[in-house]
Amino acid sequence: MTNSPGGQHARPAPGAGDSAGAHGNRVRMPPVRLAPRDELAAAARVVPLLRAARDVRAWAAGHPEIAANRVLNGSAAAAAAEALELTIDELEAAWQVASAAAEPAAEGGQAELTSVPLAAASAENVLREWNAALSALLAAEELDGLATALYTVGAPVRIDALFEAYSAAAGSTRLTDPPGSQPPGRAPNADEAAALSHALEALADLGVVELGTEEASGSLTVVLSPLGVWGVHRRLLAQGWHVPVLGAAERDSAVGLLMTLASCDAEDGESKINEWLVGRSEERAAADLIAAAAAGTPGLRGAAFAVLDRIGKAATEEVRAALGDPVLRAHAAVWLHEHGEDAELGPADRTWLLVDLGAGLLEEADPRDVVAELLPEVAPDAQAEIVAGLWQVRHPGVIDLLTTLSEHHPDPGVARAARKAAFKARSPGAGGGPLGS
Repeated sequence: MTNSPGGQHARPAPGAGDSAGAHGNRVRMPPVRLAPRDELAAAARVVPLLRAARDVRAWAAGHPEIAANRVLNGSAAAAAAEALELTIDELEAAWQVASAAAEPAAEGGQAELTSVPLAAASAENVLREWNAALSALLAAEELDGLATALYTVGAPVRIDALFEAYSAAAGSTRLTDPPGSQPPGRAPNADEAAALSHALEALADLGVVELGTEEASGSLTVVLSPLGVWGVHRRLLAQGWHVPVLGAAERDSAVGLLMTLASCDAEDGESKINEWLVGRSEERAAADLIAAAAAGTPGLRGAAFAVLDRIGKAATEEVRAALGDPVLRAHAAVWLHEHGEDAELGPADRTWLLVDLGAGLLEEADPRDVVAELLPEVAPDAQAEIVAGLWQVRHPGVIDLLTTLSEHHPDPGVARAARKAAFKARSPGAGGGPLGS
């Protein structure tokens, strides 16, 4: 990271995305690739929770009083769980999904979604049934925010980082504590851990997430499955979010390259960059990277300028033109300085760049790692002075960054300055605004 707001233009090395955090309240969502519908339908057909929901519906059909009231609890729930060999938690989730699957037929006069076996149902009907199940599960378990966080990160997330997103999504009592009063890296208590575990099991049973293990630390990780990406994408689109999709042509675009680099190690990242540069003129490659940086997230901006380093002097004209874009100005000015060119770089540019680079790190890294990498060689007193003024920066990521510093910085003075700055940034008329993404 930078040594000071005007220090070296630190950029993530290509392919440096080997960990992920759950921060990400961004104005624009990152581009995603959607799997073909036939593949999505095939995955939905074997989802355990969808099959359990159909079994519950069949069982309820044999009990008219339950089918009529659409309520399953008490002794009836115990009987159903025993008959279907489900736990009470599994039965509850299956009943929520079964009820949701019946609503399109009841409300819209459509054909009954569950009248045909999953193996024989059309891709359209299977996906419609699965999507209704997703809506029911996210609403019942207060998991909408958690699913959105996983979508935003777009890479495996460690459970300890995911806990923070779940706490926010579920309205944990932890949120009632004063900001910064929790010790860094606080582990969830037994109830919170059980709630998170239950939530993840339900999402996994519906095929929304895939569980894995991080090789370096052995930590359990979670990532949206292709089916989960498709489902959350539909929800965000319906809510009015900008949720771009990478099509076949876009996979070879600059955005496609930058998205790929986020999940590569350094060696693979270099290989991907070399492949992408082949067949493109240096000027065309630079123009494409600048366009991707202008429309992308902070993380993509940092990656774009790192790749521009590989092009070198041939990118100078395009980078200089980027000085006119408020989102790219600070990045472009530092890049030009590093390549022996003149460019004005004022204090406001330096602090904006610091926030943008920090926001980019938060897209991929654990918040504690971001804090350790931000201003590592600056004395705590000087850090506190810099942080205290960040509330004036017009950047949508400034509050997230200040909150991260307030909660995880080991120096009390810096953490205190971050808390005060975050409070100011949230106040009406503060400097933080919609500039950038």
